[in-house]
Amino acid sequence: QTWLLRALNASLRVPCWLVDTVGYRVPKVGYMLERPLSLEKLMRTAERRTGLRDWRPSATFPALYEIAVARLNEVEPTPFGRLVTFDYLMRRLMTRLRVIEASRKTSKTWTKAPVFVMGLPRTGTTFLHRLLALDPDSRFPRTYELLDPVSDKPTRKRVKYVASKLELIKKLIPHIEAIHELGALEAEECLLALSVEVPLLPPTFRHIVRHCADQDSLPSLRDGYDLYKTQLELLAGDEHDAKRWVLKCPAHLAFVSDLLAVFPDAHLVWTHRDPLQSLPSLGSMFRTFADMCEASPSDLHAIGREQLRFWTTCIAKADADLAAAPSVAHVKYADFIDNPLAVVARVYAAFGWTVSPRFEANVLEYLDTISAKRGKIPAHLKRFHAYTLAEYGLDAPQVRAYMAEYYKAHLDGDD
Repeated sequence: QTWLLRALNASLRVPCWLVDTVGYRVPKVGYMLERPLSLEKLMRTAERRTGLRDWRPSATFPALYEIAVARLNEVEPTPFGRLVTFDYLMRRLMTRLRVIEASRKTSKTWTKAPVFVMGLPRTGTTFLHRLLALDPDSRFPRTYELLDPVSDKPTRKRVKYVASKLELIKKLIPHIEAIHELGALEAEECLLALSVEVPLLPPTFRHIVRHCADQDSLPSLRDGYDLYKTQLELLAGDEHDAKRWVLKCPAHLAFVSDLLAVFPDAHLVWTHRDPLQSLPSLGSMFRTFADMCEASPSDLHAIGREQLRFWTTCIAKADADLAAAPSVAHVKYADFIDNPLAVVARVYAAFGWTVSPRFEANVLEYLDTISAKRGKIPAHLKRFHAYTLAEYGLDAPQVRAYMAEYYKAHLDGDD
């Protein structure tokens, strides 16, 4: 932990002790530090803050929130972990209420099929998404929009608020941008939007993965994608028909059939990278979130086992579901890193499109900018995101055997 994160945790220990031992809530933050978490209390607080009460219960809500809260109560949080977990959950619950209320006033017809980038985490989905978002004819959700898609506050204030929160995260976890680049105006993935249905958030994602791995099954997120579409409609406003949405989330891999039920004409892009590289990279990311929020040492071997089981199940389901997809392009990570512009052109060709001169210029400019930015990340911060399979209790023969069908279908035979 950085000195700033240690100092923040130290400053919150007394408020935590007061709320735990005598039930005294320090003004402004005390109620956010209470443990154990209660979903019922969180939902009542969200109702009070928004003045809304229609939760629109579904097959997965609030059931998956209840599972996440129960799992969170099984681990010992850091003081900062208490704070950030409450904030994440509360904001998504409030957003759900507001989106459901706003959905009564919007009903629009899609005219341009959206693009969804998906694939195992750490396979280049973010990089590809942000390149595709550079097409002047595309529309993408920015971080500040996904955090609150129904806000009536001025855009300038919304961007400033989110930017300040992200800067704090960067100070608390300086190596975070070696894992995932953050920015209020960046093209961001769909996790925040889907999290109004199921909490796929940094403090909770691993607990949902663990639940699915234990059950050896995946839930249906059909209702979640319905609400996701509503959020996109709200964000687009009067520009709804003008541009094509370009969207991204590794978790789409687990829910292709639900995605296609809501977006039947979607264009899908699946990124592929050898799991021998992507799985430990993913483990490192989950470890970072755990170190931020949990006081006890992370069980790295458990993280490895859970990720291997969960994502193998996701891949098998995606391969089966893609038979019904009207338009699919596959991208190899090695090709993409070697020549990003050529891969972008190949994706467009697969969908019957061409890369415009302006789009090409935008891509080349972005590549120069991002290369310079990444070159400035200090070497000692990059070492925080160093990883090996062995750290997570995995080895190459085990992974290749467990994911044999994926290797055979998508990776074996690569040059």
